[in-house]
Amino acid sequence: MIEAFLELKEIHVAFDAAEAVLEEDIGHSICLPTCGKCCEHNVPVWTTIEAIHAVSTLTGMGKLTTFTSLAEGWLLERHNFVTLYEGMPVGLASPRLRDEWIATTRSQCPFMQEDKRCGIYDVRPLTCRAWGVTRDSADECPRPLGRGETITSRHYIPAPKIREAVDLWRGRCKAKNPAWIISGLAPTVFYRAAKPEAFKTLIKDNRIASAKIIGTEYETSLMWQPQIDALRQGMLPDLAAFARRPA
Repeated sequence: MIEAFLELKEIHVAFDAAEAVLEEDIGHSICLPTCGKCCEHNVPVWTTIEAIHAVSTLTGMGKLTTFTSLAEGWLLERHNFVTLYEGMPVGLASPRLRDEWIATTRSQCPFMQEDKRCGIYDVRPLTCRAWGVTRDSADECPRPLGRGETITSRHYIPAPKIREAVDLWRGRCKAKNPAWIISGLAPTVFYRAAKPEAFKTLIKDNRIASAKIIGTEYETSLMWQPQIDALRQGMLPDLAAFARRPA
């Protein structure tokens, strides 16, 4: 697991470097301070191994309890966009459950703080790191246009080497332990990694909406611009949802 963590940190550094290159290219920061628009309507997907790494890092920083509590509060909150409490789904998600899952992904991330900043910024998911860096953010980002940008097209870094590194890392993680690359909504996967027994109890007691505990075959497709372009043309990347029982 340590090797997977070290390799993940190298990928984080690569994204940071790509962001720096992009900011130099457009002439200013890719993010507005205390904006939070990308977090207001986005609960990101997180792989299990990333969440385990986050738990380890936040434990060392003395911040684990704070963010575990936020994740638990989100899991137990009765959001008006989820109505199905049927425990852990078995088999393919029903159309209604999938609609609720999509609605959940478009809600506010519980890790966004009152000042609109990301509370887990240093350990945020790769999907968040890609936003506005290896994929454009023209759909929602309110930042001013940079050099050469238009309202409908923001610059991004193609970064084929980063994509290759992510794919190789995921492959090695899968070979070590297939469970490591199981993905789910960030607060769910994080809480499961931080408090696995408590998570099992909440599932057993049916206290979490089914839409919040669905796994996904998310293959990091929305981290890269070609997939975003396909989505805008009406061709959906493979985001088939399926159930995974907690280990």
